Amino acid sequence: MRRHFENLTSKVARAVKHWWLMLIAGLLCLVMGVVVFVFPLESYVTLAILFGVLMLAVGAIQLIVASTSGNYLTMRGYFVVGGVMDLILGIFLCIYPSVSLVALPIMLGIWMMYNSFVIIAFGGDMETFRLGGSGLVIVGGVLLLLLSAIILLNPFSAGVTTVIIFTGIGLLVLGCLLCVLSFKLKYVDKEIEMEFPR
Repeated sequence: MRRHFENLTSKVARAVKHWWLMLIAGLLCLVMGVVVFVFPLESYVTLAILFGVLMLAVGAIQLIVASTSGNYLTMRGYFVVGGVMDLILGIFLCIYPSVSLVALPIMLGIWMMYNSFVIIAFGGDMETFRLGGSGLVIVGGVLLLLLSAIILLNPFSAGVTTVIIFTGIGLLVLGCLLCVLSFKLKYVDKEIEMEFPR
């Protein structure tokens, strides 16, 4: 029984050891959100390319986290699907920025909506592992879901300014949530290291 528990613990440790990758993804989203607000007019023109690069980076990070987490986090499936989707959309946005500019509000809305589900699922994982702040993370995921729904309800009639504002807010919210989650994973990693030195 003890051996089984130790094996389980070592696998969970592998699931959380890449907490810093989630921090990088969060910081990238925060930077992107700030760029959207600092350069609002230029943002819509360059948003497709910047968003494509962001999606490539976040998609790669999600796949790395998913490949090392085993089945010990319920969000693993979300990360695999989300990572592949991010890589495909990121490549498309980088190769065809002028074409994707027309559909950018829809792509942004879908991307933020999907990530809101990932955040909510991670909040559920936090509750399972009895980590503090799970309610706040779930509320943040719901807020991101609402922002994405607003963008998707009127992607073209809302106007460029509205899309830019909600996109900026959504990226800032997502960035903050990813940073918070990364520090929660770091805490779990430290606790495992203290209890079971590697």
